[in-house]
Amino acid sequence: MDDRRSFLKKSAIASVALSLPAISSCACFDTIRASVPMKTRRVGSALVAWYSQTGNTRRYGRLLAKTMQEAGIRVTASDLREVDKSKIGAYDLIIIGSPVFYYDAPLFVQQWVRSLPDLKGMPVAVYVSFGGPEGNQHNAACSILECLVQRQGVPVAQRAFVNIGAYPLSWAGDKIKKTPWKHRDLPDRQTYDRVREYARHVLGQVAQGQAAEFSKKLTLREGLTFLGPIYWTKRSIEEHYLIRDKCIECGTCGDNCPAGAINLADYSVDRQACVLCFGCLNNCPAQAVYMQYDGVRLIGFQEFLKLKNIKIMEPAELKA
Repeated sequence: MDDRRSFLKKSAIASVALSLPAISSCACFDTIRASVPMKTRRVGSALVAWYSQTGNTRRYGRLLAKTMQEAGIRVTASDLREVDKSKIGAYDLIIIGSPVFYYDAPLFVQQWVRSLPDLKGMPVAVYVSFGGPEGNQHNAACSILECLVQRQGVPVAQRAFVNIGAYPLSWAGDKIKKTPWKHRDLPDRQTYDRVREYARHVLGQVAQGQAAEFSKKLTLREGLTFLGPIYWTKRSIEEHYLIRDKCIECGTCGDNCPAGAINLADYSVDRQACVLCFGCLNNCPAQAVYMQYDGVRLIGFQEFLKLKNIKIMEPAELKA
């Protein structure tokens, strides 16, 4: 007999599958296109901003920045939460990076983009990282582009880069022993070549004044986003707090929490505010974050890498 989690998952997938014919008959995804002309074809300065949970999105962003710097462009590269929004207008190009969470771009990333000032025709591009094989990554990138277009950005490109997955539920309990891990060797040299090529592609699009158009695709994963996957996953999280005796009070969990849900004063987590990104669990250097899912204690990404003897390759430019 299926356990409760499998039952809910299969029921959700079945419900979406049954509803797809009705959805496809009435779904109409608007084309994402510029509503203003591109303000420049010359990129003298660029901003590469990302939200990164376990390091892959940051790694790609830094490599994009390095590639453009080698082309003589002044580049600011940072976590998007550290960006001074009042200085956005000083750039000629913006590239936003994000992981794919629950088959979409994280809501707080979309909200951050919507809070930007008027971009006034600035060329914009997006990249997403995902654990594959099918994480609805095209539509996740489109979600960010939609927000940028709302701020009068001119879309020129989007790209998705696959890497080893960093979703703790994937290796919960006995799964870590039984699963021959997919993409354990990613990112690799070919991945980084694609990142470098993407940087050059974006610059080429701008130099030609070539705005791009995108549309979301009707997929099963897109249908699942309407079922509230975060809500249903949170219902199975039974415990979530910091272990007082293990915590070294380094602040890593709080720094990586996009929802401000960590309270180091009493080692608690505001579970209502939590967006279940697993950043606290994945990044804690002392394994002081306790999270229990369906009776199983979860381990973070760094511990998972150690147990599976996996080392992530760094691009040559970032090793220096």
